Amino acid sequence: MIRQGALLLGAAILTAPAEKVPLNSVPISAPGLPVSRGGTSRAGLLTTSKAAIPVALSPARPFYLGSGAEDRARAIDCLAAADYYEAGSDAAGQRAVAQVVLNRVRHAAFPATICGVVFAGAERVTGCQFTFTCDGSLDRRRPSRRDWRQARETAAEMLLGRVEGTVGEATHYHTDWVSPPWDREMDKLAVVDTHLFFRWRGSIGASAAFNRRYLGGEPRIARLANLSMAHVGTDPDEDALPALSENSDAPKALAASEPGLFLVTLPAHAPTTFLDIAEQRCAGLEECRFIGWTDPSRRARSLPLSGNSVDAMSFSFVRRPGAPDKALWNCSEFAVKQPQQCMMRGS
Repeated sequence: MIRQGALLLGAAILTAPAEKVPLNSVPISAPGLPVSRGGTSRAGLLTTSKAAIPVALSPARPFYLGSGAEDRARAIDCLAAADYYEAGSDAAGQRAVAQVVLNRVRHAAFPATICGVVFAGAERVTGCQFTFTCDGSLDRRRPSRRDWRQARETAAEMLLGRVEGTVGEATHYHTDWVSPPWDREMDKLAVVDTHLFFRWRGSIGASAAFNRRYLGGEPRIARLANLSMAHVGTDPDEDALPALSENSDAPKALAASEPGLFLVTLPAHAPTTFLDIAEQRCAGLEECRFIGWTDPSRRARSLPLSGNSVDAMSFSFVRRPGAPDKALWNCSEFAVKQPQQCMMRGS
């Protein structure tokens, strides 16, 4: 659920006080945001099971993310996080959330990046713009691989120009079991199942106000590191760190020049992401070798591998024609469920 916090309007800061609601009346994180299809009456009203909204929706313009691979990878994963934690696994609800985020990126009252909008105020206990960024949801709940893939696909679609017309140019929403004071000063645009969508009244909420260009420079969000390689911290030698994005450009230059060979540094705190990273780097390749180290000082830069690099290997993934893919972990470094997933070590 989006919270209304401090919004920068030129030189003025507008702050709306948080609504006080009994703690047992509001879930920590909304379980989902299914979008009802509704219909249009003869009077031109958007109708749903909840209410009729006497506003003709102006659909947002398509948003095309024209940026480099790093910005694109970070933007997709920030938008996917908002989609999943705000709308669950419902694709239509995820698009509604994503549309609100993109509307904000285009409006001067909000940060000019996807990650900046989603994680605005996340460093505070209260005052975050999206509840999941400051209520502990990121630590308590982790999406399944399937759910995360779907959220990322939805995010990628929206960043390639898909428009969710059910919410128009809304910049805010909240559930219908709360009544925050800020919505009294806004126009209600749509009812989407249990959520109400709003925009500011007057020129600040008019279509002409959504005219800011996306300038790039997506920030790294450390709290997404367990979900996204694009948000893992890097050191100056981490030029080979892969981005977790199917929509990235060609892989960054690697010292290993052999086609289908990837020698990379991996995050020691996230071994469960290694296979995802390897599969994405090897996508479309009939033959592929992916070798990773968590100690960047011992990562090999080329073949053949030195004995020091072999001893320090943390993960390997091999794909060969006619054989099943094989992934192995260094079991002296990581605990795995099955012994056959362990690298063989010489005595």
